[in-house]
Amino acid sequence: MNDMSAVTQFASVEAEQQLLGAILTGNDRLNLVADFLRPEMFADPVHAEIYRQASARIRKGHIASPVTMKAVLGDHAGLAELGGASYLVRLAGAAIASGAVADYARVVVDGWTRRQIDAAIEDTRAGLSAGGDVAVLTAKLQHALMRLPTDGSEPSSLSLTSAVTRAVEEAVSAYQGKTQLLATGLPALDRIVRGLAPSDFMLIGGATSMGKTSVALHIAGALAEAGRGVAFVSLEMAPDQLATRLISARARVPYAALRDAAAMEEADFRKWVEAARPVSEGTMRIVPRHVRDIPAIDAACRKIRADLERAKVPLSLVVVDYAQLVRGEGKTRYEQMTSVSIGLKTIAGLLEVPVIGLVQLSRDIGQRDHKRPMLTDIKETGQFENDADQAVFCHRESYWLERQGPKPNAKGDVTPEIEADWRADLARWRNKMELIVQKNRHGPIATAEVGFHDATNRFWSLGDEQAQEAFI
Repeated sequence: MNDMSAVTQFASVEAEQQLLGAILTGNDRLNLVADFLRPEMFADPVHAEIYRQASARIRKGHIASPVTMKAVLGDHAGLAELGGASYLVRLAGAAIASGAVADYARVVVDGWTRRQIDAAIEDTRAGLSAGGDVAVLTAKLQHALMRLPTDGSEPSSLSLTSAVTRAVEEAVSAYQGKTQLLATGLPALDRIVRGLAPSDFMLIGGATSMGKTSVALHIAGALAEAGRGVAFVSLEMAPDQLATRLISARARVPYAALRDAAAMEEADFRKWVEAARPVSEGTMRIVPRHVRDIPAIDAACRKIRADLERAKVPLSLVVVDYAQLVRGEGKTRYEQMTSVSIGLKTIAGLLEVPVIGLVQLSRDIGQRDHKRPMLTDIKETGQFENDADQAVFCHRESYWLERQGPKPNAKGDVTPEIEADWRADLARWRNKMELIVQKNRHGPIATAEVGFHDATNRFWSLGDEQAQEAFI
C-alpha cells in the first residue's frame, strides 16, 4: 500500500501508513508514541499533516477517525491527490495492533534521523567543496547531530530512585565545598542565582542604555582577573571599546573621556593607563563581530578553549553580546531567533560551560507607565525564555526619572511638592541598578540591588561606603 509518487530514501511509507491507521482506529494509542514522535518526522508531508491534526484533536478530547479527519482535512490538496476520504479509510484498514505501535513509530523516527544525518553530511560535503573553514563546518555538523534523538527506544521516564541518588550526590559535593558554580562578582545576584553552573544558559536583558553589557563585562572581567578563561563574543562593540570600558571600571575614570584624551586631567589619564596593565593580564579572549553565526561562534570558542588549555587555563564562560545580532537559520525572523536560542543553549551543553546571552527588549517599555521589564518584553521569539536557565533584567529607575522629569498633576502643573518628591526619588535611585531575576531554574525569583556608576562601568555592593564614595 504505497501511494507516494516517488520513493523517499531512508523512509518506510508502509510503517507511516499502518501507524496512522492504528491511531485513527484507536485514539488511546497516541499515548504510546506522543512523547517522542513529532509530525515533521514523517517522510510524506500528507502523513505529517494527518498526524498533526489527529494529535491536536485527541489532546482536546475529540475523536480522530476517518470520518472526523475527512472534515478537518477536506480542503487539503495533498490528501486529495492520494484519494481523499477513501485514503483515510484505507489507512484504517491497514492498522496494526496496539502492541506494535511503538515499534512502528521508532521505524518512522529512525528514517527521519537517517535523513537528517544524510542532509547534514551533504551540507558538510558542499561546504568542503566550497573551501569552507574546517572548524566551522565541524561545529555546524555537530550542532546538526546534537538536535537528533539519541535513541527512539529510550525510556520516557526514569525511576525516582535514580533521580534521588543523583540529587544526593550533588548535594553532598556542594556541602563539602566541591562545587563547579562560578561567582558572578555581584554578591547580591549570587545570593539569588547561586552562581553560574556548567551548561547553564543565562539571559541578561534590558532596555536601551540599561547597562546589560556593563553587567556582562563585570562578570566576565571578574572571572578573567581570577584566572578563569572567558570567551566574549562582541557583535555590537569593537574589541578596543570593550577594553576601554574594562579599564575605566578599574581606574574609576569615565570611559567617554578617552574620546578626547588630550583634554583629560593628567592624573586621571595616568590612573587609566596604569589600570590597563592588570586588565590586559586577564584571561579573556574577544571574538570580533564578523564571527556571527552559531557554528562559527562554536568553532571560535573551541579554538579559544584549546589555546587556553595550553596555558593550563580552563574555559569557564562564554558571553554573547548580543543574541539578536547572531545570524540564525530560518526564513522568518522568528525562526532565525528561535534557532539562535537553541544554538546558544547547545553551545553551553557541548562546551560544558555557562553561556550568557544578552538580549534586547522591546522599545514598548518606554511607552508604558511602569518601566520594569518582563519576560514577554524579549524581542522576536519566546524561545529565549524557554531555553534560559536564568533570565536577569537590568533596570535603572534613575534613567527613566531623569528623562521623564516631574510628573504634572491633573491640571498639568508641577507643584513644589511634586518637584520635591521627584528629586527625592531621583536621589533614592541615583547610582543604583536593579537586577531583576524573572526566571531561575535553580532558585527563587527575586531582585538584587547593586551600586552602579554608568560613566565608568563600575559596580559595587550597596553598603560598601568606600566603593561608593567616589561617585556621590
